[in-house]
Amino acid sequence: MDDAKIRRILVPTDFSDAAGEALQAAVVIARAFNAGIELVHVTATVALLPPPVDLVPLSVLMPDLSKQVRERLTEDCKRVQAAGIPCETNSREGSPHTEILERAQEMGADLIVMGTHGHGGVAHAVLGSVTERVLHKSRCPVLVVPLSR
Repeated sequence: MDDAKIRRILVPTDFSDAAGEALQAAVVIARAFNAGIELVHVTATVALLPPPVDLVPLSVLMPDLSKQVRERLTEDCKRVQAAGIPCETNSREGSPHTEILERAQEMGADLIVMGTHGHGGVAHAVLGSVTERVLHKSRCPVLVVPLSR
């Protein structure tokens, strides 16, 4: 980061409590640095189901998913804007960590703020894998906000 300036903050969200806490932290940081926030949600394109059906497009299982995502992003963005912070939204499809990293680079993010579920063991391997991959592969700083108990 040039001279520790934070102007563009990317906040990935899956609309969980952990993502909500990360967004709250991002608002505090954005206010302190006079920065803007972009919320991004990544939808996986397929769901893994038990045999005999292995992979099914999510659009088949949840035909109104993209509408629901847009509505949730808009709601969260309005709350950020109500706090006086510029906010935009972005919705993508694909592998979550790959799309988050790609979007951070495209927008020139100075910081990524994301939540973690805070699980250990097997749960961590599944639930924290996106955060862990972003943390290790990001070209900009990543702030990981744990879920408060």
